[in-house]
Amino acid sequence: MSSTSHLASQISTSVAQKCKVSGSCSVMLTGGRTAAQLYEVWRASGEFPLLRNIQFFFGDERCVPPDDAESNYGLAMRTLFKYGVPATCKITRMDAGQIDRDAAAWEYERQLPKAIDILLLSMGEDGHIASLFPGSSALCETHRRVLPVKAPKPPFERLTVTPCVITQAQKVFVMAFGENKTAVYQRAKLAPSDVSELPARLVLNATWFFDSQTEI
Repeated sequence: MSSTSHLASQISTSVAQKCKVSGSCSVMLTGGRTAAQLYEVWRASGEFPLLRNIQFFFGDERCVPPDDAESNYGLAMRTLFKYGVPATCKITRMDAGQIDRDAAAWEYERQLPKAIDILLLSMGEDGHIASLFPGSSALCETHRRVLPVKAPKPPFERLTVTPCVITQAQKVFVMAFGENKTAVYQRAKLAPSDVSELPARLVLNATWFFDSQTEI
């Protein structure tokens, strides 16, 4: 079984377990090429169409129209939800295209549950997660749950959840496929408190997926 297939299966199992206990589950999606591969595999699995009572959220969004190629929502709709949203499930989109981005952040924050049940993240080669990049002031946020931020690469304008959401999530899966990302993870463990240098240190206790192994 490939790493991506294994991850898709793990997510489905966690969702099913949460639904069995609570009757519903909140899942926060991520973006990027690895996420696109995951969503294709997850959608194609026999487990995805059986999902019920799931509310999908997004950990970050680029300030582009929802049908833009750079939109994380658009990515999910083209891959995971290509053939529709499973019965009784709901998608809550970050409306990052609003002119007033702070208002958009507040609006999304109000729609979030107290804690996300299952949070999916991709780590970049610079150690960023969601749209929390090294040195970002949002990494120090202790009250706001969603903020407008500027990324060091295009699209520059974005909305992102803050550590207030990430550290409260009940189950976190982090994708770090590629040899360079494995090295970043190993470096992150050497100084786990320096979140500003490597934001991925926020989730060192998560379930990490690499090219050929899973580390808990």
